[in-house]
Amino acid sequence: PDTRPTRWTVDPATEHTPDHTAQLIYAERWMFHGPGFQGLTELTAIGASHIRGTITTPPAPGALLDNVGQLLGYWIMATRTERTVVFPVGMRLMRFFGPHPAPGTPVECLVRIVSLTDTALEADAQLLIGGQVWAELSGWQDRRFDNHPETRPVERFPQRNTLSRPQPGGWVLLHERWPDLASRDLIMRNHLGSDERTAYEHQPPRGRRQWLLGRIAAKDAVRRWLWDHGEGPVFPAEIGIREDAQGRPYAIGVHGRTLPELTLSLAHRAETGVALVAPRHVNGATGPGIALEEVTDDDDMAVALARPERELLAGVTARIGGSPGRWAAAFRAAKEAVATAEGAGPRDRPRDLTIAEVRPGTDRTDAPPARLVVEVAATAPGQP
Repeated sequence: PDTRPTRWTVDPATEHTPDHTAQLIYAERWMFHGPGFQGLTELTAIGASHIRGTITTPPAPGALLDNVGQLLGYWIMATRTERTVVFPVGMRLMRFFGPHPAPGTPVECLVRIVSLTDTALEADAQLLIGGQVWAELSGWQDRRFDNHPETRPVERFPQRNTLSRPQPGGWVLLHERWPDLASRDLIMRNHLGSDERTAYEHQPPRGRRQWLLGRIAAKDAVRRWLWDHGEGPVFPAEIGIREDAQGRPYAIGVHGRTLPELTLSLAHRAETGVALVAPRHVNGATGPGIALEEVTDDDDMAVALARPERELLAGVTARIGGSPGRWAAAFRAAKEAVATAEGAGPRDRPRDLTIAEVRPGTDRTDAPPARLVVEVAATAPGQP
């Protein structure tokens, strides 16, 4: 007797036609798979807890099963806006009722959602050939990763999009949108080359987050500079960020990519990374400098300033407004940026950079940001 299970049924009132065709999800990079694994040929219907489609059996080993995962992946991307990146991590049971279909064989697939949490997606699937059940998959488990609607263009077309946002003045700003460790690891692998991954692993565990933010921001700054100067698509992995003997970052082209002579500055703190890139000057002029400081309510920042700077801080706070802590952070960041531009860090020159003047920016006259004039002064050792 035939021991095949019966075909699952779906109420047509619970489903509708998907917004995308199977061909479109590959063309628009909803799926990252190459031609050997592009087996979805029809997205038939989608509902709140199921999806139906047709897979034309690909020739690559394992591709048919992978296409079941693609169908499930499309369901979560089409029905949710956050945590839509999923990867399979487990399967409870697989039952087959015949030989593996030959390449080119149409296979109907129905995926039913069993459970959905913030971290996991579980589903069952039934595959049919010629109207008969060929396989049933039970307890398909996907791990959900943190992502954000603003990161989706990078997931689909990383060669044309960046996680950071360009800012006036040519620098880029990146905010972390993947706080859990698994999602950070996924972002890391999508942006770093093999050497950089090794460097990432060698960072102290508590510093990896900021180190990664700085590297991604630096790659984004370089790629945006290239795009602004007529370059075509550039993947993050085609840009390598290295450090010279003094610890100053610089960019190189990898995987055959050639870069012009560029100078680079990056900074990272907490959940933020920034970077600035500019052409390298051949006349010995200083390069770009950028820095980040966290605004705090305590007086530590102000105490670290020289006496004339503390007097300037009190005056600008009274005149323009804003908290002393915010202005002190702006003072410190400005000095760090100048030190970086001159090829030294604030630890190398702790007190020979002085904030001499504060000029409000042209677009606003209230609290920071504002334009700071930093005077390089040869302060005598021990001078307050």
